[in-house]
Amino acid sequence: MKKVILLFASLFIVCISYAQVSYLQYRHVPSDKEQEFLEKETQYWSKVAKAAIDKGAMSGWALWRKVSVTAPDAPNYVFVNSFASIDKIDQGAIWSEENLKKMGVSPDMVETNSFTTVSFDYWMQLEDTVQGDYKYAVVNYAKPNSLSGFIEENKTLWKPFHQSNITGKTMGMTSWGLMSVIYPKGNLAKFSCFTWDGFNSMTDVMKFMSYQSPTDSPSPWADIVSKSKMGEIMPDGFEYSIVYELVMRM
Repeated sequence: MKKVILLFASLFIVCISYAQVSYLQYRHVPSDKEQEFLEKETQYWSKVAKAAIDKGAMSGWALWRKVSVTAPDAPNYVFVNSFASIDKIDQGAIWSEENLKKMGVSPDMVETNSFTTVSFDYWMQLEDTVQGDYKYAVVNYAKPNSLSGFIEENKTLWKPFHQSNITGKTMGMTSWGLMSVIYPKGNLAKFSCFTWDGFNSMTDVMKFMSYQSPTDSPSPWADIVSKSKMGEIMPDGFEYSIVYELVMRM
């Protein structure tokens, strides 16, 4: 898990709290090593994260599992480390000797880097959110023609729509958020932003992704889509919409 933070000094998140900055590390774990990986990360390395959070060095930590894998070597887990701001990121405060002692064993005994692969990692900036608890996150990765246009429409049009549905409990959604990429950027980057839709059951996830209304009323999407300019901002749609299941958060 230590690699989750180590790259920050040289290069510069489904976020788990109202944090401003999150580091997302996408990890591939072989199927025959998943049990060992989960045991070491949740029983030992999570204690280091908790110690860092308790001391204010991080604002949150979470481990998410991808629901199904699209390719044999695709990332199937993602770590999310959250911070109140860029100024709050301090590696020494997170990986201090005192925090490492919280594991109760030598770090070498519970390392996971030797049998897993870091597929890629991203630093993300939180742009907006409707807070709420959720077990599943539909993460919609995007590369819009206009990042500013994408962010603006999500804040002014889509956020109120989702907030109303969350408050009214009409679609099963319990949380929503918008993040933009801090690093890496450029034409070869996999995405420049994403939104997430939070749910507490896979049934609600599937209904939402298939645009099924939980009532017999007309589709709630018709009016909002008629007002949207996403056809111009992002004519090819999302790059990918992937479902993640929460393994552990704090």
